[in-house]
Amino acid sequence: MADLNTLLGQLIRRQIDLQNHVVALVAAQPQPAPLACKKVVTDPSSFDGSFTKFHKWWSKLKVWIKIMMEGANNVTVAAAVFSWLMGLKAGQWAQVHLDQCMAATATLAITLLPAPGAPPHPPAWPTRADLKAEIEKFFLPGNNQEWARAQLLCLCQGPRQRIDDFLAQFEALKVHSHCVDEYARDLLERAVQHKILEQVYVQAMCRDMFERLSCSV
Repeated sequence: MADLNTLLGQLIRRQIDLQNHVVALVAAQPQPAPLACKKVVTDPSSFDGSFTKFHKWWSKLKVWIKIMMEGANNVTVAAAVFSWLMGLKAGQWAQVHLDQCMAATATLAITLLPAPGAPPHPPAWPTRADLKAEIEKFFLPGNNQEWARAQLLCLCQGPRQRIDDFLAQFEALKVHSHCVDEYARDLLERAVQHKILEQVYVQAMCRDMFERLSCSV
């Protein structure tokens, strides 16, 4: 029994050491040389799992990763993305995936080589493409189409809502409700503030298509 307890204690200490080692590796990843354009790239801010906020946050995050993390490896990118996910829904999702990555890293460290004839170990940390697919799959489920359609039909720009925030919200609902451009154009004209739409009329901007109307407002 004493030998078994000693062995278990050694395994636990080894796993803790491995986890600490992974954390240290993430923190020690070399950062790319600073670029002048980085100064104008704003942080995407944290995401709490809200469906209506996802489209705008996800667009900002992809730009932020492209500019701020150019040349970074999978561990650094995934750890950065997980750090932006907060709240009950998004935070729990990130914690589960972070725990899975840490556990897979510990397993790979213990069994560096697969058994003869066995398939190679999958990577412990997701690639950028896999991470993108996982996030979009979880936060943009296809069964939200009817919900998004109902939200789009009753959507109106608030009296103090910035036009760019409103357009991001409208675009997200349009995409996930599969609303066609012709109908979306009519809904946008009805939903946007009258004073903004009047400016479009006065300036005689072309609004025969949804894309032109959304760019005009």
